[in-house]
Order: sequence, then C-alpha cells, then structure tokens
Amino acid sequence: MLRIDLITILSSLLLSSIGFFAQPWCMDQVPEVEQTEPEKMKFDPGPVQEYSFSDGVNALVAAKQDWREKRKCVSCHTNGWGLAAQPVIAPNSEEVSVGREFAQDYLKKYLDGKVKPSGQHGSTEGMIATTAFLVMSDARSGEKMHKVTRQALGHAWERLDESGTWEDWLQCNWPPFESDAEFGPTLMLVALGELNEVSRLKKSDQRNALKLCAYLKINPPLSLHAKAMRLWAARYWPDLLRDENEASHWRVELLNAQDADGGWSMATLAGPAWKRDGGEEQTKTSEAYPTAFATYVLLQVRVVPPSGKASGDSREAINKGLLWLKKNQRKGGEWSTRSPRRDRQHYIGRAATSFALMALVEGDEDKLK
Repeated sequence: MLRIDLITILSSLLLSSIGFFAQPWCMDQVPEVEQTEPEKMKFDPGPVQEYSFSDGVNALVAAKQDWREKRKCVSCHTNGWGLAAQPVIAPNSEEVSVGREFAQDYLKKYLDGKVKPSGQHGSTEGMIATTAFLVMSDARSGEKMHKVTRQALGHAWERLDESGTWEDWLQCNWPPFESDAEFGPTLMLVALGELNEVSRLKKSDQRNALKLCAYLKINPPLSLHAKAMRLWAARYWPDLLRDENEASHWRVELLNAQDADGGWSMATLAGPAWKRDGGEEQTKTSEAYPTAFATYVLLQVRVVPPSGKASGDSREAINKGLLWLKKNQRKGGEWSTRSPRRDRQHYIGRAATSFALMALVEGDEDKLK
C-alpha cells in the first residue's frame, strides 16, 4: 500500500514538473507564490477606447517595467519585442536606454560566467532572442553595436548547430515563438539585416547568416506566421528563398488571409504545432497580435526581394490593418490578444502592443485621422 502511494506521489510530481517547464522561457523566475497557475478563465479583451498612441506607449512601458521587476528576464511574449520597438515608437524616451541596459546586464552575467544557467534562465532561446532584440535596438537607434551586443552575438554563433539552427531552442507548443526551430533563425536574420543597414557586419556574422539561410532553404515553413517571418528576413537575405517567386507567393498568401474587417486571425497564421490545451482550435476572428504582426510585416516588404519590384497592391490591406488597430485599442492603451496556448495570462498581448505601435508609426497614422 505504501509503495503504491509513493508511486502515485512520484508520478504526480513528474507530471507537475513537465507542466511547469513547458512555460515561456523565464517562467522559472516567477516568485513561488505566483507559480501556481490560476484556474482556466474565459478570455476577456476588455472594452475599447478612443485611439491614443501615447496611451499605447505608456501601457507598453509599464508592462515592460513590471516584467523586469517581477520576472527579471527578457522574453518574446512580453518585453523582448518591446525592447526592439522602443527606439521606433519613442526614440527620445528614457525607456530606450533603461530597457537596453537591463537586457545587457541579463546577458552579461551568463556570458561572463558569473551566473550559471538555471531552468530557462540563460537557456538557448533566451540568450539568442535577447541578443537579436539588442541588435535591433542598437540598429534602430543608429548607434554602433554595443560591446555586450557584440559579445552576445559571438556567443550566439558559438551555440549555433551545424544544421544551421539552434536545435535546443525551446519547442514546448507555446506559439508563435516557442513551437519550432525556425523562429530563431528568422529573428536573427531580421536583426542582422537591420544592423547591416547602419553598420558593416563582421565576416563571422555574414558567414553564420548564410548558414541560417541554408537551414531555412531546406526546411519549409510550417505556418503562415513562419512564412511572414521569412518574408521579412528575405528583405535583407534573399538567399533564404528557394526561388525568385517564393517571396511574392508568401506575400499574396498573407494578403489573402486578411479578414473582411481588416484584421487577421490567429487561426490563419497557425501551423500544425500550434495546439491549444484541450485540443481547441485557434481563434478564427480578427485579433490584435496577428493583425499587428501581419500589418507590420507587409509594411516592411513593400518592395519584394529579389526582384526589387514595388508591391503597391498591399497598400489597401495595410490601411485596413491600421484602421482595425485604431478601432480595437483596449482601455488602458494595450492591444489584447488571447493566448494561443491556454486561457490564463495572455502575455502575447504585450507583443501585440509592440507590433501595433511599430505598425502605426511605420504606416504614418496621421494620414488615417
């Protein structure tokens, strides 16, 4: 009887640990009192408000500050995209340097060996993504690459596998950033492409970028989100394309996925690995993250590589996407989105807010007032 009870207890502990580690990459840093998952609850995006760009910026900054204080890390779903967005949405704000210094300190303690990786802190995806976001922050600020960013980029190349990707990137069905091995390469290629526009890349950067391209070229994208990331990366690295028409096909597919109301849905961007808990399908109505992401990517690829021809037919879709975003800003300034994994924290709304603000800047929202 005692043996059966021990087996039951050990089995329960094992299942709990599996569920715990299948979290976004720095959830192991959450204080113990907050690690208990809340009960499943219906997603409520909250009431809409009259569009205010400044409210959006303030909401994003507050969310990033809260994450830094409580979680003490950088993640794609929360403050990572915000780190890249800040020089675009509020270039003269104190948050640009504050967010960058936090990310530098986070990386440096692992790079210098002062702190050993623990759980997902110091993990491959955390280190590589934070490096890419810092590269983007440096490039978008028009500054030379910071020495910590350079050190972290060298570390990224040391960890790159022969296959041309980071094979131990967390793939725990937490889309769109932690569900496959291809998000890392596309994110890094976008970052390097932006850096190359303001500063000459080192030979090691160029060599490893071509390895990333080679990996993507022989591994087909598994979702429309992945195709859009490749489309964005191909703006700088057309070598990742298998033929000269591939980028145009992806752009058309992204345009065709737009809903009649001007938004995009998570269901249209999803791939086979995007599984919601309980087997529920992804949301089929327009939401902030897919709309902001798709609109921003289309803004980046108004000229399609490698032909260099302008894609003017995307202008109408972009305007509709921008208008959807202006009409669907939530009270408090953020753009809420239902988690594509489970109905609990819905952190992806912070990434949605980052992309929405970048898209509205890039699309010159003044023309839409």
